[in-house]
Amino acid sequence: MSPVGLGPNSLDARGGRIIALDGVRGMMMLFVLISHYFAEITNGLHWLGFGWYAVQMFFILSGFLIGRLIIERKHHANFLPVFVMRRVCRTFPSYMVSILMIFGVLWIFRSESWTHFESEFPLWSYLTFTQNIFMATTGGVGAYWAAPSWTLALEEQLYILLPFVFFLAPRRFWLRILIAIALLAVALRAMIFTTGLVGPTWGLVLLPARGDTLVAGVIAAIVYKERLVDLARYDLLLRLAPLVLMVACLVIALIDPSQRLFNIFAPFLLSFGFACFLLAVVRGAPEAKRYENRFLRFLGDISYCVYLTHLMVLGLMHGLILHAKPELGSVTQWLVTLAALPLAVLLGWVMTALIEAPLTAYGRSWKWSGDVVRADPLPEGARS
Repeated sequence: MSPVGLGPNSLDARGGRIIALDGVRGMMMLFVLISHYFAEITNGLHWLGFGWYAVQMFFILSGFLIGRLIIERKHHANFLPVFVMRRVCRTFPSYMVSILMIFGVLWIFRSESWTHFESEFPLWSYLTFTQNIFMATTGGVGAYWAAPSWTLALEEQLYILLPFVFFLAPRRFWLRILIAIALLAVALRAMIFTTGLVGPTWGLVLLPARGDTLVAGVIAAIVYKERLVDLARYDLLLRLAPLVLMVACLVIALIDPSQRLFNIFAPFLLSFGFACFLLAVVRGAPEAKRYENRFLRFLGDISYCVYLTHLMVLGLMHGLILHAKPELGSVTQWLVTLAALPLAVLLGWVMTALIEAPLTAYGRSWKWSGDVVRADPLPEGARS
C-alpha cells in the first residue's frame, strides 16, 4: 500500500527503492566535491563553500532511510541480527579500506611536508568511529584527508542508539521523543556557544548536540510511513520550507558576525527545512524528476566511496605533481585540481564495484524472517 500522494515515477519497481533519492545523494556529493576542491582551500572561491549544507542533507537522507527501514522491518523476529549484518556489510568494508588506504599512503610519504597536518588522531579512533570525540576534545580535524569521516562516526553512533527508541518506546511516543532530542540539541548548543564551558567543536560534531540533524530525517520517515500528514495537502509548504529556512539562516549569519547564533540555530532550521524537501521529493513533487537524472543517480550510487577518498586523491595529485598541499593560486594548481575530479570519481566507482556493491549484496542475502513479533497498533490516522 503506497503512501499518500507518492508520484508514480518515484518508486523503482525492484522493491520500492525511491530512485530520486539516489539523485539527491549524487547532487549533494557534487556540492561536497566543488566545496572541498574549489572553496575550502587556500586561494579558493569561498562563495562556493556550500559543502556544509550538503553534509546536512546527507544526515537527513541517512536518518530518513534508516528510520524507514526500522519502521518497515522492526516486527520481524530476526530484525536485530539482520539489521546489524546489513549495515555492517554496507558501511564497514569501504570505510575500513578507505581509512587504511589513507593512513597507508600517509605513512609511505611520511617524509614529505605535504602529508603533515596540524593535528593527527590515532588510527584506532577512526577504526572505532570515535574520531569525532577527538575532534571535540582537541579542536582539530586530524589527518585532513580523512576529515570527512567524522560524519560517518556520528551516523554509526545513531545506528546504535536509534533501534532502542523504536523498540523500547511505544509507537505513539516515537515522534515526541525524537522532537525532544532535536530541541535538546539546540539547548545544548546554546549552552556550549554562550557559556564557553567546553570548546565550540563540542557543539558541532558530537551527540547529542547534533541530535537535531540526525533525527530530523527519522522524523520525516515517521511522518511518511505512518501517514501522519496528507503530504499532498501541504505540497507548497514542503517545497517552500527549505528556501525560507535557508534565507532565515542567512539573515542570522548576517546579523551576528560572531556566528554564535548561526551555530546554535542553523543546524535545527536547515535540518527540518531539508526534511521537508525530502518529503516533497518522495511525495513525487515536480522537482523530483530532475533527481532521477542518470548522471546524478550514478554519482549517488558511488557517493559513499567518493566521499571517503576524494580528499586523498586531491592531496596526492598536488603532492606528487607540485610537491605541495592543494591550493588554487596558479593556473597549474587549477589544472591539477580539475584533473583530480575525474580521478576521484573513478576511484569511487572502482571501490564501489569491487567492495561496496558485492558486500552490500551479501548483506542483503540475510533475509527477514517470515515470523513477526507483536506490532504496536498504528496511531490513529496512520491507516488509509
